[in-house]
Amino acid sequence: MFEQLEARRSLTANQWRIVAAAVIGDMLEFFDYFLIGFVLAFIVGPWQLSFGQSAIILLSSGIGAILGAAIWGRLADRIGRRAVFIGTVLNFSLATGILALTPDHGWIFLTIFRFFVGFGVGGLYCVDLPLVQEFVPASRRGFVGGLVTAFIPIGVMIGSILGAFLAPVIGCRLRFGASRADAADPHLGTGVAALAGEDGQA
Repeated sequence: MFEQLEARRSLTANQWRIVAAAVIGDMLEFFDYFLIGFVLAFIVGPWQLSFGQSAIILLSSGIGAILGAAIWGRLADRIGRRAVFIGTVLNFSLATGILALTPDHGWIFLTIFRFFVGFGVGGLYCVDLPLVQEFVPASRRGFVGGLVTAFIPIGVMIGSILGAFLAPVIGCRLRFGASRADAADPHLGTGVAALAGEDGQA
C-alpha cells in the first residue's frame, strides 16, 4: 500500500480533505492563539492591568504551548495522531470558549485558560503536519507542508480584523465565545473522518 501511495503524482479527493482539515485547523488555532493580543488592548485600561500582569497573561499561552507540544506529541506516538488531532482542536477551542466567562478584572482566570489554549495549540501544530504528510506521496509533501503553513497568517489576520472592527461592538467576551464554534467546525470533522478511508496508520 505504501508503494501505491508513493507512486501517485497527484492528490486524491480524500487526501485533499485531509489537507483542508489541517489548513483550517492551523488557521483556527493561530486565530485563537493570537486573539489575546488584540483583546488585551481593550481590557488593559478598564482592568487597570500592570505591565507584569499583562506579561503574565501573554506568557501563559507560550508556556502552555511548550508543554502541550511535548505531551500531545508523546501521546500521539502512543495512541495515534488522528485521535490527538481531534483532542487538540477540542482543547484549544473549548478553552477559548470558556474565556467568554471571564469576570471583570479576572486576569488570573484569563491567564489560566490562556495556558490551556496554548496547550492545545502547541499540540495541534506538532501533530497535524506529520499526520498530513503520512497520507500524501513523497513528491507532494513539500508542497502540502508549505500550503498548510502558509494559511497560518490568515488566522492571525482574521483576529486582527475582528479586533479592529468587531471588538468595540461585541466586546471581548463575545469574541472569545465565538471561538467555541471551532470545535464543531464541519470541515475539520470531514477531514479527520477522511483519514479513516486512507491506507496506512496515523
